[in-house]
Amino acid sequence: MAGVDLHRLIIQNTKTDGRDQDHLRVLHISFSDIIEDRSESLANGTFYLPARNMAHIVEQALLYCDAFKCKGVVGIPCNTFHAKPIFDEFSHQLEPFKESLDIVHMIDETIGTISKSVPKGNRIGVISTSGTKNSRLYDKALEIAGYIPLYADNQELIHQAIYHETWGIKATSTKTAENQAILYSAIEKLYQEHVQAIILACTEIPLVVQEQSFKGIPLINPVDILSKALIEKATI
Repeated sequence: MAGVDLHRLIIQNTKTDGRDQDHLRVLHISFSDIIEDRSESLANGTFYLPARNMAHIVEQALLYCDAFKCKGVVGIPCNTFHAKPIFDEFSHQLEPFKESLDIVHMIDETIGTISKSVPKGNRIGVISTSGTKNSRLYDKALEIAGYIPLYADNQELIHQAIYHETWGIKATSTKTAENQAILYSAIEKLYQEHVQAIILACTEIPLVVQEQSFKGIPLINPVDILSKALIEKATI
């Protein structure tokens, strides 16, 4: 569903004169069965599996780009996929195609967006899967940019809000009483810690938390940022 949301945001954020024909060429590919869960792959050392399989999918998609004589611009709507072991292997596999391909890094784009509005030295809240948190994906990027990353103290529950087989977002593709309560509790906890922005750092979370702010604190949606970056790259 995060992929569907990305596709929706690409359409929504594309400037047109009101015609279908003004929209971008979009290949939305979802081969979920061959992409191992990213949190699990990081935990068990098989990070190369989602990386190489995703690279193979992109390689095949480039055949369409070649047939229609256009350059490929790729974005992966999964924060955990951008953990260094996975994303580095993914990029390495696609190195032979670098002349015909632009890969947008969602985390870099997200930090760049934050840096335009939040002064350095401030606390930035992060709500994510355990895989993203344990890999310190956002910690490193935020620290390099001059920010202090901060997580809520109910990480196990947050992970369940995403992964629970009955009421998690991946299972339902929408909000439930359980996942909604957990996520808004985490947001409240971070607000009480005086963060200046909160990154919804799992692409399923914005399916439940759809507001752009909470009590005046910006809620940062990396999927929306990715959509705008893809549009920009595709229209250069």
